[in-house]
Amino acid sequence: MSSASLRASHPAATLARAPESAPRTDRRTGDRRRGGTRLFSRYTLFGGRRVGDRRDPRGYQGYVDLYEPWVGAMMVAVGLLCALDAVFTLLYLQKGGSEANPVMDALIRQGPVTFVLVKCAVTNAGLLVLVLHKNFRWVKQVLAGLFVMYAALFAYHLYLAATVS
Repeated sequence: MSSASLRASHPAATLARAPESAPRTDRRTGDRRRGGTRLFSRYTLFGGRRVGDRRDPRGYQGYVDLYEPWVGAMMVAVGLLCALDAVFTLLYLQKGGSEANPVMDALIRQGPVTFVLVKCAVTNAGLLVLVLHKNFRWVKQVLAGLFVMYAALFAYHLYLAATVS
């Protein structure tokens, strides 16, 4: 027997070769990992797997599937402080105060419901954009700054409520 016929008759040689009738597919193309995570995916609201990219030492600047609990807590806290700011502003206006922001003053003249809805909608839309971009440069600092700013504004409203009669 020749060496070619010995190789062909060996059991391992028959297992390694695909049958001639099976179509050959090249599985090296279409790697799902080559592209980044999309901005909106099925994991955006319902959770997923990716939190960040641990391979990049400079920090990951992309979209993720899963958000840390502090991001949700920050978003809820800033949204709640925004709503409280709107309510305390209306209470202050009832006591004879005035709104310093001309845009918000125009909204107040449209009506209190319009003022609260627009103020909260604009703030929460901005928060959503920031949260979706949480891994980009300066976004975490901006979220923390917003929280500090709204907390200070809330403290100022408490001061006004205690001193203005």
